[in-house]
Amino acid sequence: MTAAVTSGGYRVAPARLDAAATELGGRSGALETAQKDVAGVSVPATAFGQVSASAGCAATVTKTLTELSEKIGSQAQRAKVLQSGLTASAAGYRRADEQVASWYRALLPEDPLPPVSGPAGATASGPWASAIAANRTEVSGALAAEQKRLSTLRDASAIAQSQRRIALYQDVLANNRQILKFDPAGDGRIVELVGAIRPGTRNVGLFVPGVNTRLDDFQGYADLGRSLVAADPTGRTAVVVWADGDFPQNPVLEGPDASYAQAMAPDLKAFGDQLRTQVDAQTGGAATITAIGHSYGGATVGLADQQGLAVDRVVHVESAGMGHGVWSPADLPASQTGVQRYSMTAPLDPIVLAQGNAWGAEWTGIGHGADPDGFPGVTDLATGADAAGNELWGLSSHNDVLKPGSDSWTNIYRVLTGTRP
Repeated sequence: MTAAVTSGGYRVAPARLDAAATELGGRSGALETAQKDVAGVSVPATAFGQVSASAGCAATVTKTLTELSEKIGSQAQRAKVLQSGLTASAAGYRRADEQVASWYRALLPEDPLPPVSGPAGATASGPWASAIAANRTEVSGALAAEQKRLSTLRDASAIAQSQRRIALYQDVLANNRQILKFDPAGDGRIVELVGAIRPGTRNVGLFVPGVNTRLDDFQGYADLGRSLVAADPTGRTAVVVWADGDFPQNPVLEGPDASYAQAMAPDLKAFGDQLRTQVDAQTGGAATITAIGHSYGGATVGLADQQGLAVDRVVHVESAGMGHGVWSPADLPASQTGVQRYSMTAPLDPIVLAQGNAWGAEWTGIGHGADPDGFPGVTDLATGADAAGNELWGLSSHNDVLKPGSDSWTNIYRVLTGTRP
């Protein structure tokens, strides 16, 4: 599904309709609160002193407040109606977009793809079928354990994290999601396949997130994978979201430490080998694999690249660096000579403080190598604007570049699918 469709000469962005609906919902809630406050006001005659007109003044104020309450209520109801209409319109445009995409799929002559079951693109068979089945059992057990643990928690932050974990587990089970690896211990580890790897697959993404990655915030990264897969009307794109490691949890104290990436990179490289084997076996070598590293994930992908990660392309997105000790193409093995590399960093993203700024200090275990944006052979991609047309820059851009509808997301999708970014 595309991020926007054109109707009657006007560009319609469902995401912006959703945003407007959300804003109206907030306003209607504020109006309802104000209505209750006004309706609850009672002004006694004694408020106007003990003069003869006190009762009349009190009655007039009461009447005015009643009328004001009614008007506020009317506006709140109108906002709700508008909110409902915007939500329905966004859904309608998305349905129309999906229908058009399905028509195009039907017209494709090349080895038509079988339908994929499940909302998340899950399939009951395939190269990882046994692992998916086993991990479904593990997730079910983790859900029961987490629900029991939640009942003992008192800290608000811990409760919120536990609830997000439970929501993830429930969604995995309800939608038969393809979990390739899973371990709920500590911050948790998980790897999910979105879409399907089969004979008709042509594009496979391998996404690695960064600082603060935990099971309770994994859903956001899984949604990114879904958006990339859904955007391909041919159904030939799949994305693996890889969070099978111990990620740093503090960007200032732990973010500069290379040890996390050094520990994860060999596992990522090994998984990449497995992925390449499965992709080539299913597609006869016709599909390309693109590694996408965001933030600290970029440094992790960089080290795996140095170790021979079996991919065709690497995209550094707001990346911490090319990888600890990687300062020039000479630091990469001959096996990586043909890998296409791309990088994007939004203006004034604080990540620039980490990019290429550890010369002379890497012996301490700090730093993530060269700045990807200026690395020889790397194609620099623009981050551009978000779906609303606002330029991406500053602290918020660090994660906003991953949002569907933005120029940055579009560039990631184009690299993934082999079109010109």
